[in-house]
Amino acid sequence: MNDRELTYVKTIAEERSISAAARKLFVAQPSLSQSLHRIEDSLGIKLFDRTKQGLQPTEAGKKYLQMANQVLKLYGDFRTDLSDTDALKKGTVTFGITRLLGRILLPEVLPAFCKEHPNIKVNIVEGNSKELDRSLTACEIGFAVMHRLPENVNNHIDYNVLWTDPFVVTVGSNSPLLAKAVESKRYPHPYIDIRDLMEEPLITVPYGQRIRQVLDLSFMRARVRPRIALEMRDYTTAQCVAARGLGYTIGPQSYTQIADLPDGAQFLSIDDNLNAKWYLCLATFRNGSLSRADEVLARYFEKAIERTIA
Repeated sequence: MNDRELTYVKTIAEERSISAAARKLFVAQPSLSQSLHRIEDSLGIKLFDRTKQGLQPTEAGKKYLQMANQVLKLYGDFRTDLSDTDALKKGTVTFGITRLLGRILLPEVLPAFCKEHPNIKVNIVEGNSKELDRSLTACEIGFAVMHRLPENVNNHIDYNVLWTDPFVVTVGSNSPLLAKAVESKRYPHPYIDIRDLMEEPLITVPYGQRIRQVLDLSFMRARVRPRIALEMRDYTTAQCVAARGLGYTIGPQSYTQIADLPDGAQFLSIDDNLNAKWYLCLATFRNGSLSRADEVLARYFEKAIERTIA
């Protein structure tokens, strides 16, 4: 097995066609077919099935591709380390970030990094936290700037917690909830009992998103059931709708910076014991390694988070 064979199988999986992969690799189609058969024969397994959607990896093929991504990344990092990486004269860095964090942090990080290291190619993978978890374990990215829940930690990933992001309630200036909130030195915003929210409509994200997971667990701890009025995928949109008087929403305090909230939008705190929060992390694959460019760019993100969010 060598890096060429790993690249062959990876490209076939990406293109879902031997002929398309051959064109991309600038090799003859019969030669690529023979190489695939030789790899399968040596392993004693079938790596692809033919379907209407093209070639699809078998279960064994998926495991092979995960291994191929890990080996090719390690090999790529090694080659980069041998070619002026200490001086960052050239190289590539591939990282992941959630879309909303990207709106906050990328304008702070990329101009400064690219100005200082103009010969480093930057590849960005945007996705939600679950998608970035998968990309990390497949070694498709070097690190990810993402959120981690207090529970359900992926054991294959190291999470360097940079900031604890508490969840806050957002309401409009005329919300009846404001009359039920009280000032407290313990909380950054007026405190409201989560049970006082039950009469008002909740605007939130769909089931399965991590913001919703935090909310569902918090309501479960309080032994109350919210009255969900609307669900929308973008939390900042839900926040804007709530701030204009159509109920309330609960979500990360950091996201209030990027929402186009109307004048008069109000924020309320809920009980710390409900654990309504998540952690802003710099995540890496536990058995992987960061290139020099990865490490330098990661530090840019750490400093930007200190300036912008924390």
